[in-house]
Amino acid sequence: MLVANKRNGEVFSLANGKTKQELVELKSREKFYCPDCGEEVIMKLGSKKIWHFSHTVSTSCQFEYDRESEYHLAGKLKLYNWLRSQGIDAELEKFDQEMKQKPDIAFDWNDQKYALEFQCSVIQADIFEKRTKTYLEHNVIPIWIAAENLINRKSHMIVSMNHFLYLFLRSPNLAWTITAFCPITNQLITLHDIIPISARKAIAILEGKNLSQASMEDVLSPNGRQYSFIKLWQTENQKLKSSYLMNPGAWQNRFLKELYRNRLSLFALPAVLGLPVRFSPYIETPSFIWQTYLYLDVFRHHKAGEFIHYARIRAAFANRVKKGEIKLRTLPAAGERDSWYALADYVFLLTKVGYLEKINSGMVKVTKEMKIPASLSCQLEEEDNFFAEYENHIVHSIFISHEKGSSRVN
Repeated sequence: MLVANKRNGEVFSLANGKTKQELVELKSREKFYCPDCGEEVIMKLGSKKIWHFSHTVSTSCQFEYDRESEYHLAGKLKLYNWLRSQGIDAELEKFDQEMKQKPDIAFDWNDQKYALEFQCSVIQADIFEKRTKTYLEHNVIPIWIAAENLINRKSHMIVSMNHFLYLFLRSPNLAWTITAFCPITNQLITLHDIIPISARKAIAILEGKNLSQASMEDVLSPNGRQYSFIKLWQTENQKLKSSYLMNPGAWQNRFLKELYRNRLSLFALPAVLGLPVRFSPYIETPSFIWQTYLYLDVFRHHKAGEFIHYARIRAAFANRVKKGEIKLRTLPAAGERDSWYALADYVFLLTKVGYLEKINSGMVKVTKEMKIPASLSCQLEEEDNFFAEYENHIVHSIFISHEKGSSRVN
């Protein structure tokens, strides 16, 4: 840790700019104590590691800051100095008695309190969620910044996204964003406009900026931008479908078994089953699966001209979730929205591509039936034609049309 208390209770920070000689002299005449457990700590002023305070071997502090890595210490120290350089009155490791939490850095910005957490190691999701919830309950906005080494870039626009990384997901300006930092290269990294493909893969734009050139807005409210992703989306979904069929346990896959029972092929589904939607991060299950379930349970049972109540669509979705066939995500840092917004997005998109017509807030009319392609070649041709015709509508629904939010399915 970088902060400790003197004997008189005064808070002392190793980020205060004192020279090593001054600190050595202070260490010779002063004792320091952990702000959390009250036990004595030792000032470490080595030449290879970041200067820090360390508990004695015989002490056990519940916050376990002794286990911080050099990477973590360096990262939060650089982020702290970066905030201070912008005139922000930031505080390192300030323990909040009311919340019983100690953010890496606490600061105020435009009359709003923030807690910045530079997270370098994987922690349990319930701990991440609890900390985030506690901050929000006390009107403190948490800013979780991931260590750069937690991000696994697979190619130019493809990123491996595990369950833990999704916990960092935020949506400032309704643009899905994850912020990361590397204290070694001093790079602030932004993954923005993230579009999930599967439970562990997403399309995203990755941008890096030297911390000295970054502003508060780059962290709090990074601007997203529209980009072309449809061809990549098609390619990656075809790969994903192939991986399902090639998996040794494919014969046990519940989704594939249901397709088989309904005499359907994974590679001969309507192009409209498997569309990207704005709030899809709330659903872990790939879009072509949860949207096919809606087809099986609702859409295939209605002909052109017939009406469908939103309540039926919602009930079908909820039933699949209850049975574990559609899995959802909890995104603690993203706000109060949930998977119903993704469902609303999909219904909204179906009206834009000509399959449904909105009648009122609780009902739609089928304007075009979802036809099953006769073969794989037909499916590929229909999909290419579909995306060529409706690419602008789909891109618009992801990047533009929801700038002011989305309506839930009621």
